[in-house]
Amino acid sequence: MKKFAYLFAVIGIACMFTACSNDDDPAMPGASIPAKTYTAADGLTLKLDGTEAAGQIVSFTPSNDGKATLSIKGAPLDISSIIGGMMGGSKADQTPNLTLPTSSIIPGSAEVTIPVELTGDASSCSFTGSTETTYCTFAYEGKVSEGALDLSLSNIKLKNTSIAGTYNLMSDSPARVVWDGSEFDLMGSDYNLRDLILLMTTKYPMIELDGNKYNVMAALAAVLKSVTFGEDGSVTAVYADTKTPGLPEVTAPKGLARYVIDGNNTIRLFLSPEAIIAAQASKADDNTNEESEAFDPSVILGKINIEGLISKVVPMLSTGIPLHYGDVVNDAVEPDPNAVSFYLGKETILPILQDVSPVFEDAELRTQIIEFAASQAGDMGPLAQMFLTPALEAFPNIVNNTTTEVQFGLNLKKQ
Repeated sequence: MKKFAYLFAVIGIACMFTACSNDDDPAMPGASIPAKTYTAADGLTLKLDGTEAAGQIVSFTPSNDGKATLSIKGAPLDISSIIGGMMGGSKADQTPNLTLPTSSIIPGSAEVTIPVELTGDASSCSFTGSTETTYCTFAYEGKVSEGALDLSLSNIKLKNTSIAGTYNLMSDSPARVVWDGSEFDLMGSDYNLRDLILLMTTKYPMIELDGNKYNVMAALAAVLKSVTFGEDGSVTAVYADTKTPGLPEVTAPKGLARYVIDGNNTIRLFLSPEAIIAAQASKADDNTNEESEAFDPSVILGKINIEGLISKVVPMLSTGIPLHYGDVVNDAVEPDPNAVSFYLGKETILPILQDVSPVFEDAELRTQIIEFAASQAGDMGPLAQMFLTPALEAFPNIVNNTTTEVQFGLNLKKQ
């Protein structure tokens, strides 16, 4: 009997120690951290290569087994106040809420989902690793608690880097202009819109830079120095600061635009509206809020097919702007294997022009536009007015009925 009593005592003591041991076992990492969507205004710190990134949303979803899922996407951008400011007066109060979708910070993806392994305790965890998407690979690390999420992304590398490099603008032929459509009468001769655009932008000095006058193409070449497509999907540019004497060069910050190669000589260009607006706001001066008396923006907006325009332009903020690249099209330029045109094609440009064309069907508004353009042309004003009058009258018909091809872009030469 004593032996049984001794055995039960040993079993009881073992059970006590086992119970105590279970009580002291560490809780599953992240067990008390709830699922939450974090924004910059609500606990999110997101950095890309050490630089804080704007306009992103990160969702944290734990799975109660020491794992979780992170979802990164662009934050919708509210532009109601911008549109209201353009409308002016009482019409601004009637502006409906309008938000724009944006892309994630990862090139080529509207939204990226990352499964992570959590380390730490129930209420505070960290994670690290690397992953890939259709277009790129990248590394991540971060930490999360109930009220905050810190996430750092680094080492983004596109899987296709065939166009990566730095390109200079071709000064002798900086722009690609292709427009096949019906002709119109200009002083008794047949003219087309392509030839008129090239004439107006290459022959007559209309733009003043640092005390000198340039035609549009020359001004473009003087301002845009180079464009770099990074292997990390970034797009940056070096340009001249036109507000500073001597036109010193400035490098645009990373984060304004990203790209991926989408096949068939096409890239998709992703703009970050919030980053662009922030960059412009930092350069604002006392003249920023000056209003032109030449136009009433609400009249112009009232003529444009806003709904159609929005339906075409807005989706590209999250899916990317299709930008083609290929050989330079210009008879005056010798073929160069390092020269590349990056351009918007007919499928993107023409539907937008068709939504804008009603502006030029209004004779009074058309006159205002022509007079404004002439006033900006200085001594060339009368000539600009003479050219623009028949062209803008013919514009709606050409855009809606006879255009078979239209392309606008830049001619660049790889260093």
